[in-house]
Amino acid sequence: MKFAMVCEAPADRQVAQGLADRVILEIVDWADGNLHALREWCDSVTVNGENWSLEWTAIKRLAKGLNLRIHGHFDGEPGAPDAATARRAVLVLQKTIDPKAVFLIRDADNHPERRKGLGQAREHFAAHPLRVVIGLSNPEREAWVLAGFVAKGDLERKLLADERQNLGFDPCERSEELTAGQDDTAKRSPKRVLSLLTNASLDREFECWEQTSLDVLRSRGKANGLTEYLNEVKTLIVPLFGGRKQPQS
Repeated sequence: MKFAMVCEAPADRQVAQGLADRVILEIVDWADGNLHALREWCDSVTVNGENWSLEWTAIKRLAKGLNLRIHGHFDGEPGAPDAATARRAVLVLQKTIDPKAVFLIRDADNHPERRKGLGQAREHFAAHPLRVVIGLSNPEREAWVLAGFVAKGDLERKLLADERQNLGFDPCERSEELTAGQDDTAKRSPKRVLSLLTNASLDREFECWEQTSLDVLRSRGKANGLTEYLNEVKTLIVPLFGGRKQPQS
């Protein structure tokens, strides 16, 4: 099965794909060890001989290269933010690689109405067998990673305690209260907080979403969009694998 993911940057793709795979393996236990043979993540498409990474900034140019002209409302309503671009993205993917599922991964960036727009785009394809999964991180990807940060050792515990004092709340338990913005050094910047707590280590970031239990991530991700994303994967994608037990030969 081909799965395609449209996102803002490679780091977003890495986190969202990794989490989706974890949800699949949590339930489809027989896929452990051979998931890569069952599903293929498509990170790019080729249009007119040129390879394009599946990022939001490329969608308009991809549609133009495919001569896709898309107009109109959504069930009689104007499109909310991201609705038109998301619909265009799905059409591009249908015309190029025809995936089984499309993942639309976006940062809210203090614009929660983007969820309505992504939902309008999904509803546009309701009559198609294609599965469309929405992942909207609030306020941005780093909030999902922070939800998986569990302090290890005295130094990390002190760093987290200091940040709780500095912010007035726990940035891992309540990452949705951080604020996206242009200044990555701002007090409430998710990027600043994550960099500080992980000592700017990518390996330590990976541990947050690769090793922290899904139960913890679900508990902490109720307001930052992570729990909703994990539930969408469970509801829309897991059934594509046919269940939890090994199929009989």
